[in-house]
Amino acid sequence: MNITSTSNSISSEKHFGFWGDLRLSLKLMLAFSVMFVFALIIAGVTLRGLNQVQTTYEHALSQGGQVQNLSDELQIYLLQARRYEKNFILRWQNEGYDTAYTNYVIPYNENIALMHEHIKLLAPFGPLAATVSTGDMTQAQYEADIASLTQLTDKYNQSFLTLVEVSRQYGEDENTGFLGDVRNVAHDIEVKISDQAGLENLEITLLQIRRNEKDYLARKDQGYIDDVHTLVTQFKNQATASDLLQVAEKTELRNLAGTYQTAFDVLVTKDREIAEYDAAMIAAAREIEPLSTKIEALGEQLAAEDISTAQTTSTQTFTYSIITIMVVLALTIIVSIALSRQITRPVTSLTNTAEQIASGNFDVQAEVSSGDEVGLLAQTFNSMTSRLQQAFEEVRRRATELATVAEVGTATATILESEKLLQEVVNLSKERFNLYHSHIYLLDESGENLVLASGAGEAGRQMMAKGLSIPLNREQSLVARAARERKGVTVNDVTQAADFLPNALLPNTRSELAVPMIVGGKVIGVFDVQSDQVGRFTDSDINIQVTLASQVSTSIQNVRAFEQSKAQADLESLVNAIGQKIQRATTVDDTLQTAIREIGLALGASRVSASIASRQDVGNDSNLN
Repeated sequence: MNITSTSNSISSEKHFGFWGDLRLSLKLMLAFSVMFVFALIIAGVTLRGLNQVQTTYEHALSQGGQVQNLSDELQIYLLQARRYEKNFILRWQNEGYDTAYTNYVIPYNENIALMHEHIKLLAPFGPLAATVSTGDMTQAQYEADIASLTQLTDKYNQSFLTLVEVSRQYGEDENTGFLGDVRNVAHDIEVKISDQAGLENLEITLLQIRRNEKDYLARKDQGYIDDVHTLVTQFKNQATASDLLQVAEKTELRNLAGTYQTAFDVLVTKDREIAEYDAAMIAAAREIEPLSTKIEALGEQLAAEDISTAQTTSTQTFTYSIITIMVVLALTIIVSIALSRQITRPVTSLTNTAEQIASGNFDVQAEVSSGDEVGLLAQTFNSMTSRLQQAFEEVRRRATELATVAEVGTATATILESEKLLQEVVNLSKERFNLYHSHIYLLDESGENLVLASGAGEAGRQMMAKGLSIPLNREQSLVARAARERKGVTVNDVTQAADFLPNALLPNTRSELAVPMIVGGKVIGVFDVQSDQVGRFTDSDINIQVTLASQVSTSIQNVRAFEQSKAQADLESLVNAIGQKIQRATTVDDTLQTAIREIGLALGASRVSASIASRQDVGNDSNLN
């Protein structure tokens, strides 16, 4: 669809006759000049009455309206404070204590200060409470409510600030606060018992303790607390009963287990304190709301009585004015009809056009029938419609890209082989995002080189066959730069980029986006996509690819963990099978022959030998070729 710019539409010269070419402001001026004479007649009659009405309304606004506005604003500040309070509680561990404090606690304090200020402004209105004829509030009751509002606000504020401090002590992750204390003690225990033969039961019990600890932190259930206590006692008993530990080691392990339980109990206590302060905040906030509503109702009653007086005065003014109005009404109707037709017809046409656009028809254009503001509005509306259509197309494209990210995540979720996973990711990315090329580099074990792990298409297969790698410190490489800077790097015209690394297998690359793959704060590789179009990648594309890279990083980490676990399990199974066969041997020779044979088969060795030396250094060798 071709879109005509606003400037072109407006600048085109069109003529619609003398009246049609007049600005809407001039049309209105001419019409209202006629009616101005009529208005002067009415104004003289109604001026005195309107002055009386205005005085009464101003009095109402200066008292009842002010009370009502202050109480409304008080409720607004309370709601804003509660929003910041809830945001802090929900997000401080994810965002970090200092960031959450800046984002939520500081603006919370500002709203609390405004609440105190508004309560002070409401306090002087106590004498007005007794003047309301339809109410049952006395001055003493009003002042008591103001005092209660102050106390409840202080209680609410103190509960939240205490909760914030307890949260800081609690710790935002396993490296800070009481959470860090629990982790450190558990780590000390793990160091004492790990990799020691015969202490597997202690390691299993420690793992069970940590699992219940994690479950408690996630669900806050009392059952997990009880399980931790039971398992800590079991751990102490196992340490005491172990024959492989010295007395000092047993004592140290029991002491560490006791220290862990103490640290864990402190953590539980802090959780309960946080829950108590949260309940206190909720209770105080719920008590503040009805009090502020009560004061607001008082303001409404004050305003209603003054408005009633104003209405009486207004009725009198209306009686004097009605006769004059009826006289000039007929003339005014004639002028109004003529003017309304000049305005409503193009507006109606524009409204019909808007309804069609709202139904999804972006091809319709508004009719431009005059050169006034309505005509200008129609031209601007046509330009806006074209731009709106472009915006919808952009939204649809972004929605498709997000769906592609989800599709890639779903397609790779069940793949348990690293190479197959990475190849599937680059193939889907290239196909779904309509890219020129896509490939993934992984950081090697030394952490100094990025090694090509997968690439899309024939170019990717050839690069994989060459075993391409990029040093991390290489300046002329967007991939290395993304890994070093730990953020997405975009070059929308590679011919103008000094650090672009050209590839003979990808001669048509015109723009490139490299996104680091980060897991647990550690860069494990770089996801690199290329396009044959200049200016292909936007900030939105970076966000999409960062999301995809994050999903892929997590999948890679999961697959690696699975492969390591499987390899360890296979090795342990093989060792166990060889051990069982050796145990069934009845003689030394049979034992050696069995061991040599099974080890040779397991290792794929062409020759395996073993020897046993007697006290006279006589060798007894057995060989299996």
